[in-house]
Amino acid sequence: MAAACRDQSPPRAFAPTDPILLSTGSPTKDEDPSIILAKDGTIFVAYFSDRGNNPDIYITSTKNGRDWTPAVRVTTDAGGDFYPSLYQDDTGLFHLAWFRWTALYLGHIIYNTSTDGLTWSTANEVQATVAPNVDDWAPSLTVTADGTVLIYFVSKRRSITGTEQNDLYLARKRPGMATFDAVVGANGVNVPTAHEHLPYIARTGSNYTMVWVRYDLTEETPWLNPKSDLYYATSADGLSWSSPAKFNTDAGNVVNMFPQLYRTLDGAWNLLWLSTRSGSPQVFETPLAGLAQYPTGVTGASLPGAGYSHRIAPTPVANTYMGVWVQGAVGSEEVYYRIFQR
Repeated sequence: MAAACRDQSPPRAFAPTDPILLSTGSPTKDEDPSIILAKDGTIFVAYFSDRGNNPDIYITSTKNGRDWTPAVRVTTDAGGDFYPSLYQDDTGLFHLAWFRWTALYLGHIIYNTSTDGLTWSTANEVQATVAPNVDDWAPSLTVTADGTVLIYFVSKRRSITGTEQNDLYLARKRPGMATFDAVVGANGVNVPTAHEHLPYIARTGSNYTMVWVRYDLTEETPWLNPKSDLYYATSADGLSWSSPAKFNTDAGNVVNMFPQLYRTLDGAWNLLWLSTRSGSPQVFETPLAGLAQYPTGVTGASLPGAGYSHRIAPTPVANTYMGVWVQGAVGSEEVYYRIFQR
């Protein structure tokens, strides 16, 4: 009898898995996952899906790594909504930024909040960037200790050179304000001789760290360029940045893409990214504290090299993490996840 009772006990939460499809029920494109561990131990994943022939942001959550809430449709605009950046601040409020295309290469950054991470009102959406005829996209969001919202993003029609060059910009919303300040260039980051793309910002202790992709002007996007490098900078306030430092030192045409900063269960920070440094694309990571010692400290991440947009978050279980990424044929990409231990 005792053995039978043990056999009927539920599986433990966040047990390690092989890759599992997350974006179920969607036969079309699903991309751009953003993952966080909430303060109550729930994992939330936001992503874009064009199910129903309209690209929108969806969010799902799990408390055990097996059972997921139905994907909640967060946006309903006729424009295309892509590339969500999900964040929970020190008070428990959820923040979400994404970009909305209303025409080809015409887009803005949109922002919203939620008290529970699954209930979002489109009436509360705020357009964080408002200049006409610009192409704002790929936002990364954080919130300062005093509640200031910082959204770094890419734009190519605001360029410091007045051309189609991609540069990084900041949209800031101060505490108690309903609207965002006027957009400014990322202070100390952009250069006139290269594209900047795919920023990721995080509060890393008492300071801020931002990593991004820099590549030459021969191709507009980094995934088409035969070579791209990761750069990083630090800031005391999230506004003014140190001189950008190049992270990778690989010779030749090596592509480095989709950087993410994530906090480990012991409170340290790691850099995660996709690279062809070993030949075929693989996912790598390294401690943030050792960025200047590349390639010392670089290891393979516990995620498949297939696909792109890999992201990791800790789970509430000791030594256990969840990774999400995108893979699949063009036009029918899916979001997958895997739980692993280290």
